[in-house]
Amino acid sequence: MKNIQQVIDGMDYNIRGKLPHKISSITNNSKQVKKGGLFFAIKGTKTDGHKYIQDAVDKGAVAVVVEEHQPEMDTAQIIVDDSRKALSLAAKNFYNDPTEKLNVVGITGTNGKTSTVYILRRIASLSKIFAGTIGTLGYTILNEYHDCSLTTPDVIKLQSIFQQMVKQGVKTVFMEVSSHAIALHRVRDIHFKGVCFLNLSQDHLDFHNTMEEYATTKARLFSMVDQEGFAICNVDSQYAQKFIDNCNADLFTFSLEQDGDYTWQKVNSYHNTIDGLIKTPQNEIHINSKLSGKFNLQNILAAVAIADNINIEHQKIENAFRKIEPVPGRIQEASLEQGPRVFIDYAHTPHAIINVLDELKALVPADGRLITVYGCGGDRDRKKRPSMTAAVEKYSDLSVLTTDNPRFEKPEAIIEDAKQGFSGKKDYKIIVDRVQAINWSLKESNENDIVAILGKGHETYQEIKGKRYPFSDFKVVRKWQEKNAN
Repeated sequence: MKNIQQVIDGMDYNIRGKLPHKISSITNNSKQVKKGGLFFAIKGTKTDGHKYIQDAVDKGAVAVVVEEHQPEMDTAQIIVDDSRKALSLAAKNFYNDPTEKLNVVGITGTNGKTSTVYILRRIASLSKIFAGTIGTLGYTILNEYHDCSLTTPDVIKLQSIFQQMVKQGVKTVFMEVSSHAIALHRVRDIHFKGVCFLNLSQDHLDFHNTMEEYATTKARLFSMVDQEGFAICNVDSQYAQKFIDNCNADLFTFSLEQDGDYTWQKVNSYHNTIDGLIKTPQNEIHINSKLSGKFNLQNILAAVAIADNINIEHQKIENAFRKIEPVPGRIQEASLEQGPRVFIDYAHTPHAIINVLDELKALVPADGRLITVYGCGGDRDRKKRPSMTAAVEKYSDLSVLTTDNPRFEKPEAIIEDAKQGFSGKKDYKIIVDRVQAINWSLKESNENDIVAILGKGHETYQEIKGKRYPFSDFKVVRKWQEKNAN
């Protein structure tokens, strides 16, 4: 039980009715209300939590936080201007402000967040630093993995994770920060020791409407960092100045194209492995890594800049990179000795697709082809679908358009949008069923070809009409390979 005055401390509110002395829990989901709980009525994009206040009370809520006074209710009401902001503050208070005891580094960008967090986790682990992570791959507390459905969890779950981390001795946290999380105030009351901006390309315009709005939202993260903290900015991005203008902490830059605080002094190779020297404000760090690809040059720069600013010794950073394995679902090879080379990747934006296929195209033998299987997610930015197709077609010898996570849309309707991006100058095939599309592509290929399977990467499910069904691109590939092995 928690003293309610401690939970609502710092809020600007009016009270109607008599507040209980203590509450058992907080939630904004009426289905999850516990006896003695505090319910937050939030106006969402799809529904209004004020419609479910009575349900919450019937389930045992002893007080409700609302934006609109409910005159016919006897239950105590806490009236606020913005219940999302109120929930963020309440979650921080309910879990005893755990990030005050942690060094949290928030990483944002359209592409590369997951890879950068993964790299940082491995650097910390190999350097004997007690760290946790939060992101697309779930969250980790020390070496324990936990599933999570959102890149940045909801605000209550987020603060509870931080509290668990504190209890288990975690000192440093690397977390992905999505634009939705910033816009919906999920990270509003986190103490950020550091922040990092990777890049920005078209995505989520169904939510943000324009790239300018998308960039402005992302850049708000830089205003959240503690003044005694640090910020890392990719100055190659055309949106870099927005982030810089929002920053009140020590700022460090990185770049692949110009001089920055962190730049590649020399790159010997990056197609199959990455080997080169990074210039830092103090000296140089030699990177010899199993990671590959030009896009990973950027991720490594960002990770090195962050590791350097949390005072990990340069020798430890160098030693860690020699041991870091490729990121699951990020150009993950699923090849066997016989048959085509097969790569699985999470790329689901035009820019990410270009990065991945540009890399794989360089590996295709002179007498081989690049065959790409891909789809577009349902209930997401429809405007990017033709652009995704155009990106696939540009680099592929054969494009195979299929289903990704249709969610509540019809797969055929998504494919109809996506196929508008084909120019007709190259071969393509449409196969709605994803298993059939992968199997057909593998059957169509030979040992000189590369088959790229994009969109789902590490995911182990396919989301259809609100339900997640078991599905793994990797397992589909393995099953076909085993069935067709000589």
